[in-house]
Amino acid sequence: MYRSPHVRVSDADREVIVAQLSAATAEGRLTIAEFSERSQQAYASRTWGELSTVVYDLPLPVQAPPPQAYYPPPAASRLPLLAMIFGIVSLIPCGVGFGLSGLTGIAAIVLGARSLRGPAHEVPNGRGMALTGILCGTLGIIGQVVVFGVIFSWS
Repeated sequence: MYRSPHVRVSDADREVIVAQLSAATAEGRLTIAEFSERSQQAYASRTWGELSTVVYDLPLPVQAPPPQAYYPPPAASRLPLLAMIFGIVSLIPCGVGFGLSGLTGIAAIVLGARSLRGPAHEVPNGRGMALTGILCGTLGIIGQVVVFGVIFSWS
């Protein structure tokens, strides 16, 4: 733990040893008088040889584990919400017959299916939104087919 006994110590090194003495006092290994005496000796030490005599009879301090890197949780998927939006939009122009219902319905079904395969459970109500998108998209496509069928049957 300690360097060569002839190497000079820094103020930071002295502070570390005094903190170790303080911890030993808090654990009941040293009395207040011993802490005071050893702290004075630590601050007067010039080399590691002198400083190590202050803590020679104390156990080595327990090293704290290195801090763990913080990785934020992955962002929740927006696929279920997009599937539901496209599904609802596919129902709106159903009576108009411009083909928009078919395209948005297909998009809703694809997005809903992809979100059900992925982590839809991470999104609050994600499974419900994906299923709503699939259902509304299917109804939008069916409505579009009916509208085109009626248009072509009249012509």
